[in-house]
Order: sequence, then C-alpha cells, then structure tokens
Amino acid sequence: MSDFFDYSHTVAADEIDAQGHVHNLRYLQWTLWAAGAHSRAGGWDSKKALEQKLGWVVRNHDITYRAAAMEGDAITIRTWVSDIARFASLRKYLICRSADETILAKVETRWVYVDLSKPKVIAIPEDLKTQLFVCNPAPKPPWVMNQ
Repeated sequence: MSDFFDYSHTVAADEIDAQGHVHNLRYLQWTLWAAGAHSRAGGWDSKKALEQKLGWVVRNHDITYRAAAMEGDAITIRTWVSDIARFASLRKYLICRSADETILAKVETRWVYVDLSKPKVIAIPEDLKTQLFVCNPAPKPPWVMNQ
C-alpha cells in the first residue's frame, strides 16, 4: 500500500443540503470511498475477507469542518494510515479543494479488525499489518509539492 492515496470527486447537485452547501454526511461518505480505494490499490480483497468472515469496522470518526464545499467543486480526499495497533488502525484524511488551496475538513477514523462470524474484535494479523504502510510524517495537502 502506498503511503498516502488521493481520491478525486466532483460535488454533485444531490450532495447539496437545504443550506446550499454539501451535507455533512457526504464528507463522511467520501472518506469511506477514499479508504476503500486506497485499500484496494494496496491489494486488500474485501470479497475474499468477507468469505473468511473477516473485515474492518469503524470504531469511531472525528470530523473537523473548516470550510464548505459547493456544487461543482473538484475535491481531493487525501488519506493515509497514521497508526497501527494490535486491534485497530487509525486512518486520517484531508478533504481539499485544490482550486483555491482550501482544506475543507480534517477527518480521523479508527478502524478495528473483526471476526464477523462472532462478531468480535480480533488482533490484526501480522501479514495484514505488513501490507499497511504507516505514513509518518503526515503528507502535505495536494497542492504542496515535495510530499
């Protein structure tokens, strides 16, 4: 898995709420899409894991909103793994609008590894830990050169 991953998205009309900007739940959805794409790019086979009754489940999310996204905005969700422990992995995200160099939100998600047949949190297997690359230090926003 690469140290960080960029997921691109253009804000659609159906993502806009009654206040005229992107609904807060969409930011969360974008992070989930980015995490899935990063994991797949690193070789994670979610179908195979599900067949084995194993998978990642969210323990908690923390989102700090800094600016609003609007319809038509081209955004980048930059994601990376910042920590791996025995039972959990901490993934971070920057949701950015590069056109005006604005960080729209900073997000952290703690993922736990689960035996879905029980369901019960289990230790992350060592072979899986070796597939996860901890990005340290954290990457800079997408518009900053020399990552």
